[in-house]
Amino acid sequence: AVVSQVSLQEFGEAPLDLNLHDSAWLESRVRCHQDVLESLSSTSNIVPMRFCTIYLSEARVQEMLALYHDKFTKALDYLAGRQEWGVKAYYDRNLLAHHVEETDESILSLKAEGLGKSSGLAYFTRKKLAETIVEKVERTSDAYAQDSHNRLAACAVASSLLQVQTKEAAGRQEEMTFNGAYLIDKEKKDVFRAELEKLGNEYGPRGFSFDFTGPWPPYNFASIGREERLDE
Repeated sequence: AVVSQVSLQEFGEAPLDLNLHDSAWLESRVRCHQDVLESLSSTSNIVPMRFCTIYLSEARVQEMLALYHDKFTKALDYLAGRQEWGVKAYYDRNLLAHHVEETDESILSLKAEGLGKSSGLAYFTRKKLAETIVEKVERTSDAYAQDSHNRLAACAVASSLLQVQTKEAAGRQEEMTFNGAYLIDKEKKDVFRAELEKLGNEYGPRGFSFDFTGPWPPYNFASIGREERLDE
């Protein structure tokens, strides 16, 4: 176990509850935790522990290592030669709507139907057309997202879909349509990236874009001890 000593005046239950609501404090400590994990990951396989995993004595750390010895060994073997990478997919609603309007048969039919109608009937046709476009855009973005995830997952050892972030959290104007984590064999990373490039070429003109980040500590593929409280 790689550990550091911390003060209970800062990391004890009551002060920690306050500090976790202090964004500046939290960002600096999480960044430090992340830096340590990235440094260790560059030279060896690791099983990352959650930020603020606290033990009150070295003896408790030893007990934890003994308790989960077999699981740690199995996890380290499983993670050997593999890395976690992340892919976030975004779409530009206007670009996707334009593509749908130009290619979807039901929408093209509605447009043709509205030609030559009286103003009253044309109004209802336009209203139905607008509703249909919104529905088709949602369905199409979901279909593209599912196809993208399926194809990327086929190039990975394991995959996990994570919570989609809001525009504010992601810092993007486009809408996020999926957020995936992928465990990839190091020698297969080029295969994964080639598939991601194909997806970009295929769906990019329709308003889709992808962010590829990593490697990350394998939080999503090693969850030892998370099912119970160990910070005693």
